[in-house]
Amino acid sequence: MLNNAGHLTCAAAANLFWIEGERLLTPALECGVLAGITRARVLAAARSWEIEALEITADGARLAGADGVFVTNSLIGVRPVSRLDGRIFAPHPLAERLRAVFFSPS
Repeated sequence: MLNNAGHLTCAAAANLFWIEGERLLTPALECGVLAGITRARVLAAARSWEIEALEITADGARLAGADGVFVTNSLIGVRPVSRLDGRIFAPHPLAERLRAVFFSPS
């Protein structure tokens, strides 16, 4: 979804993340996204692993250069996006690592 300014925000009921190289990106809260619990946990986990995690303002074209895309919420945890606008995304190691953290037994 895009906000009124045409910037990326989120999925219908989930926060959006994408990976560019060694960086994890997500729309900034100023874009109108929900400051979700899982969103915060993903950002904290990435940063604890010394992965650059940025909250940015970006338009939809930014996803064209993504190496991986995933969405999060408290019910689904980390869910990889496999297809977006006709493009197929292979599973990304960082998304899979984050997914394992959220589905590991406590």
